[in-house]
Amino acid sequence: MQYSQRGFTLIELMVSLALGLIIVAAATMLFIAGQKSFALQQGASDIQDNANFALNYITKDIRMANLNAVTATMTAGSANGGIVFGTTNLAGVASSTVSQSAVSNTSNVNVGSDQLVIQYLPTQAQIDSGLFDCEGTQVTDASVYVVERYFVRQDANINSNETSATALALACAAGRSNNVNAFNNDNGQIVMKRVDYFHVLLTVQNSSGNFQDMTIAQYTTNAPTARIVGVKLGILARSNQSVGADSNINLAKSFTLLDQSVTLNSTIKNAQIKNLRQIITQTVAIRNALGGR
Repeated sequence: MQYSQRGFTLIELMVSLALGLIIVAAATMLFIAGQKSFALQQGASDIQDNANFALNYITKDIRMANLNAVTATMTAGSANGGIVFGTTNLAGVASSTVSQSAVSNTSNVNVGSDQLVIQYLPTQAQIDSGLFDCEGTQVTDASVYVVERYFVRQDANINSNETSATALALACAAGRSNNVNAFNNDNGQIVMKRVDYFHVLLTVQNSSGNFQDMTIAQYTTNAPTARIVGVKLGILARSNQSVGADSNINLAKSFTLLDQSVTLNSTIKNAQIKNLRQIITQTVAIRNALGGR
């Protein structure tokens, strides 16, 4: 009886192994590409969801600025004016809790974030229907001004790839005009996570009827008597999760936000942790400042 041996030759075995390795490599590349694509899509969705909720929340309250004020003309010198620049607008307010430009240590870019402080006097109808300030506290007195401060601060809840210095968020602190000391010391509640920079422009109208956008610092220095009729908000937002250190994201690029061009600071650049970033802007007309012409 004759026995024949069958099997792969050495060359056939090497070819089959090579083909197997190619298939495994291709599958691995597809998996990695899919993971990167998922991270990018998740980052974009994170920014959009965060921004949509926050901007709707913020603009709703800012539109109430100057409600029931003594005069519709809103300037830096207006008593109980809708935007708070100092004690002329709100007695007892601290210099650190008024509207101002470029507050130190409040951004992840080369300039500090701005701070916007508004106030309004609610109507009894609003209170009866259930009115809450930006911290979720119910408003109960129609004779007391509601004061709200929008600013950037550190978030205590950080991810493993973050530090407390870079985990910044847009927060809102709310208070009442009859208890300004509590307002001055309020750290607020976060309304939008992972904000690298917050910028504010004031839309003003001069005595000639011309409109102009100015920073808070420009307004208080050069045109404190011009009438404020609107606010422009600019936010440089980033995704909560990183998208991988090898992602094709340029940390050295500049971002044009309203009237400014900003770049990420050295702390972010040196960390080489890459996140999706997006510029978000919103224009808010302060209708309570448009009357009485």
